[in-house]
Amino acid sequence: MKKLVSVMLLAALLLSLFTATASAADSNPLSKYSDKELRELYEAVREEMIARGLPLAQEVTLREGKFIVGEDILPGTYTLKCLSTSGDTYGDMYSALGGVADSLGEDWGGLFGSLGGMMSDVINAEVEILGDYGAVLKSFELKAGDSVRITLSEGTALQITDGTCVLIAD
Repeated sequence: MKKLVSVMLLAALLLSLFTATASAADSNPLSKYSDKELRELYEAVREEMIARGLPLAQEVTLREGKFIVGEDILPGTYTLKCLSTSGDTYGDMYSALGGVADSLGEDWGGLFGSLGGMMSDVINAEVEILGDYGAVLKSFELKAGDSVRITLSEGTALQITDGTCVLIAD
């Protein structure tokens, strides 16, 4: 009787291992494609997404600069969220300088600390949507954490100054 139970348990264990291995192999339907076929499939999917105006990435981090819609960014509706501004960076530097002045026994520490706190209020990220010949169609000033919903169309550009933003596809 013990042998029969042991054999049945062993058979159940082997069956479960075989089933787990078979289901793991079937869990990736792309594994049956060759490298060349997989690349061709990827290009076809990418081209179709672009043709439909779908973003290739859900989020894109944009540092200071100009981005051409249709080349660097796909046309569409996005949420633009400011991650940081130059004012935050300058504020941190002035506050650190104030800390150094305090440690040296100078009376300038409070002044530098206050100046650092003011920088994040004074210097914001500037975001502009540019049209033909650099004409500003829309502009926004954002502090870190602020967001705005924008629609970008072909033939325009997005310019970010004094900050870093993330572009989130809607």
